[in-house]
Amino acid sequence: MLGILGVSGGFYWFVVLHPGDEIDPANIQRILGKETPVFFSDGTTRLGVFFDQAHRQYVSYEQIPKDFVNALVASEDDQFFSHYGFDPLGILRAAVKNYQMGRVVQGGSTLTQQTAKNLFKRSGRSYEAKIKELLFALRLEYYYSKEKIFEFYANQFYVSGNGHGLGVAARYYFNKPVEELSLLECAFIAGSVKKPNYYNPFIKKSDEAVKTAQVNASVRVRYVLEKMREADKITDAQFHEAIKDELVFHRGTIGYAQDYVMEMVTDAVSTPDVLEALKAQGIDNLATSGLRVITTVDETLQRQTLYALRQELSRLDVRLRGYRREEVQKELQATDYAGDLVLKKQAFLFGTIAKITRTAEKGKSSVHIEVDLGRNLGTGVIQEQGLMGLLVAQMKWKQGRWNEAGVKDLPMLLPELREGDRAWVSIREIAPDGTVDLELEKFPKIQGGALILQEGLIKAMAGGVENRFFNRAIYAKRTMGSAFKPFVYTAALQLGWNATDLLSNKRDVFVFQRQPYFPRPDHKSENGQVSMSWAGVHSENLASVWLLYHLCDHLSMKQFQEVATQVGLTPKSLSGEIEPYENYAARIRDRHGIIINRAVLETAAFEQAVTNLETDFIFENRLQEYTVIKNLHYGLTDGSSASSLEAQLQRKGVTAQEGQELSLRKSLLAGQNYLALVALQQGMDSYRREMEDPWNSSALFVTPVTPGKGSLYYDPIRDRYTFTKGGRSGALQMANVKQLRDYLFQQDSVGRDKFWSDVFLDSTVSSATMNMVRKQVDLEFQRLTALPPYDLEVLSAVKDFRLLVGLRYLINLAREFGIKSQLDPVLSFPLGSNVVTLLEFVRMYEGIVTGEVVLSEGQGDDSRDLLSVIDRIESEEGEVLYQPKRKRTRLVAPETSLVVGHILENIVKFGTGRYADKNVRLTEIDEEASKKFAGFDLAIPLLGKTGTANNYTNASFFGYLPGVASQGEGLVTQGGYAIGVYVGFDDNEDMRRSSTRITGSEGALPTWTDLVRTVLKEKGYTQKLDAIDISFSGLTLQRKSLGQLNLAVQDELGGILPSHVSEVDVKNRSIPSIMTFGELDDTGRFVPARQFKPYWSNGESPAGLDF
Repeated sequence: MLGILGVSGGFYWFVVLHPGDEIDPANIQRILGKETPVFFSDGTTRLGVFFDQAHRQYVSYEQIPKDFVNALVASEDDQFFSHYGFDPLGILRAAVKNYQMGRVVQGGSTLTQQTAKNLFKRSGRSYEAKIKELLFALRLEYYYSKEKIFEFYANQFYVSGNGHGLGVAARYYFNKPVEELSLLECAFIAGSVKKPNYYNPFIKKSDEAVKTAQVNASVRVRYVLEKMREADKITDAQFHEAIKDELVFHRGTIGYAQDYVMEMVTDAVSTPDVLEALKAQGIDNLATSGLRVITTVDETLQRQTLYALRQELSRLDVRLRGYRREEVQKELQATDYAGDLVLKKQAFLFGTIAKITRTAEKGKSSVHIEVDLGRNLGTGVIQEQGLMGLLVAQMKWKQGRWNEAGVKDLPMLLPELREGDRAWVSIREIAPDGTVDLELEKFPKIQGGALILQEGLIKAMAGGVENRFFNRAIYAKRTMGSAFKPFVYTAALQLGWNATDLLSNKRDVFVFQRQPYFPRPDHKSENGQVSMSWAGVHSENLASVWLLYHLCDHLSMKQFQEVATQVGLTPKSLSGEIEPYENYAARIRDRHGIIINRAVLETAAFEQAVTNLETDFIFENRLQEYTVIKNLHYGLTDGSSASSLEAQLQRKGVTAQEGQELSLRKSLLAGQNYLALVALQQGMDSYRREMEDPWNSSALFVTPVTPGKGSLYYDPIRDRYTFTKGGRSGALQMANVKQLRDYLFQQDSVGRDKFWSDVFLDSTVSSATMNMVRKQVDLEFQRLTALPPYDLEVLSAVKDFRLLVGLRYLINLAREFGIKSQLDPVLSFPLGSNVVTLLEFVRMYEGIVTGEVVLSEGQGDDSRDLLSVIDRIESEEGEVLYQPKRKRTRLVAPETSLVVGHILENIVKFGTGRYADKNVRLTEIDEEASKKFAGFDLAIPLLGKTGTANNYTNASFFGYLPGVASQGEGLVTQGGYAIGVYVGFDDNEDMRRSSTRITGSEGALPTWTDLVRTVLKEKGYTQKLDAIDISFSGLTLQRKSLGQLNLAVQDELGGILPSHVSEVDVKNRSIPSIMTFGELDDTGRFVPARQFKPYWSNGESPAGLDF
């Protein structure tokens, strides 16, 4: 009894007599008015703020609809108006559950307790914290009415990072004031207070996710309505009437704007990972917690990234559409974007041209355009220099891409500007006297994105012109074109290829699952074969597709089986049980489209025969013929493809260029193949029988003719006979049958056989070679048909299956790099036919250069991406409450990263990235660099690749700026920056106008180069680099010594090795070379190393290399 009295007295003391200052109305209003600031990565420069006055619309109890009160009470705390701040039965139920689990997992919180927790914080979920929360709940109940407590709660619940309280929720979800909310809408808001993101369709990034959120919302609304009906707050009729209606969302604006970074941070702090981590600290509501959110974003890099992208998009739009006054004014009037709201350098604003003044003095003219910036921002001035950017673009639009412009050409632009016109301008400088120097811009329709990553973390991003809403750097899915090629090279190197390997670079047809594919080059190439490295340097489409087609060619049977198992294409094992053969066969056949029939096995037998005969051909010194056989198709399609091409040719309106392409494709389908040579050889056998028939008297005078099966010709240049159906061509001469018969009748059977064995078929391979191949094909066919059709030994010989394994390897590797976009297994994979986001691709480039990928660990792919912008969340006192976990995984072996990195460096030095090599110089980093490195006109080693989508719908550049070595003696891949840029219309309109073609090097590379210069300047490269070391050794990308060789190549011949190989000093960046692994034999010939280092091997250094 005394104990009860003591407890009661204690509660009376703390609740009634000494409640503390926290319960004071002024303190509660201060708590409700708290802000949550967001900072750049330095932790001091403010990026933005959550929940400022624009984020809250305080609603009094009298304004709250009765339906909302009833809905919230019925669904969250049906005893709210009758209890004393806590629910004993609820607490008892929670206690039992917590006891069963051995920890606190469930609370029995009433609305009063939830209000107390959100207002006064609760540090964790301990019993002590719950008792403290209960104490505050009792204080609220004693000093405030139920209506006031409800009012507190209704003004502080969280609305998905976009503000808090009922007023904001009504405007945000339904674009209406609280007084106009319907029963259905009240039920939704009341039902969503605990898990707003779960039901919010506006924050979802895909149509599927939006539909899921809407379904979840409907289920929740029905639950709330049922609880209201059980509590007699609505009738049966009202219930049935309400559930008949569809919940219609109508997103409204709530009086504030966020930029791309703040919008991403808003989404990030709304992820389950953050919410659960904060909840574990007793924080259910960011709105009233006064937390500090520190991002990974660098303030200077962010500002410069947005500025560079905006400027380039302005110029590109003029290059494509011109600056035409009437069109510009119409578009400016139609836009609802207000521009930046502050007067600072690099801001973009709308203004009105107040006055245009042109003067001429001493033979020189000048222009002075005064622009009223509105919003009490004053005026700014555009002078000649502020017109030059658009003038150059206008010149290229009017007179062609190769033309440049000077001040004398201003009459080409000035007539498009008049006093009273609206104008889109950027701020070049603000002078000490307040004069604002402006640059004329064009508000563009073309869009784009730019992103800078370091170790998987976002350092800067720009998602378009407006700096709001749809963040293209994170969410836009684009076709990145040839930028996919280095990814394919990475996979090839992991699977046994070497950067010096020669790839076929000729027009050809590639068949996969009975469908022919005809890749086209995007430029003229003189080289029929190129090295893998030079396929990257000159972005060769044909060679890259050929490489994909042969991706698994260097794998042994054991290695191939390992890869096939990893990508899920071998029999599965479940609890020790192996998938039955029948199930496996059905899966491979029906799900993956691998059909095994006689024609498929015959093709496989031919390919196996060619592979197995290589040693025999080398021994007999027939390498030239073997090369021909190795590049032969077995036999192409069933004829339907040729018929389809012919039908397309006969269509009306086919242009000359289209007709030429269709005819070429027909010729490729009808081109030489193994089956055609077999048929030709059979024709030659008939010819021989006629020729050697002593009773064939007509052969004494005329050439024996076997209709449709060919004739014999003599080639005087090569001094050999050839049998062909193609008729006489070039130097070929019809064989003198009489003399030939006389010669053959003088020979014995061995001599005659020798003669016919030496005859070439269609001037490609000898009959002896065909005999070797046909014999081996028969043996391979017998071997394959003796096995079950879907035995792995059979499948490993089937081209479609090998291709599928290779394509699945690419897709799985992409997944490991964090690419979650759908990737289709298609032959156009190296050409970028799949759509991906900028974030996914920049992260992948960082991974292939460094060998490692750093991913934030989160619940779901979206969380993983969003958390890459969060460094930590702190309390007001600086205690770290949440920090994302990062997982670092090595996917690419150091040897492979080294080789791919060198290919990317070659692209910048000798290929499509040369603009960056020419425009990023050591002495031009900043003023200090020009003095410190005076006399060293050195390029900064950069790595990168262009990407131009089909029909010029997207242009991109992705690359890597290395970091500085620890002693400043050069650059290293560690600590560098991965940077990516893309430009393109949102509706994928092509970027072609007259002679202008916006490629990766024209559209994205200039912005990429600007960003590289920004990082160099802002991240202290000048200070870190050692001038003395550089004066002796030059500026190079230093690589670990792993046994690599740097070999000189013949640039003009496709980057192939010369017959006598020589090494190049790595300090010499001007000589074309390939950095690779292998050894030189005694004759100076290079023997390439072949490494099997797939991504799951974690890049462990091999014990040895295979040669």
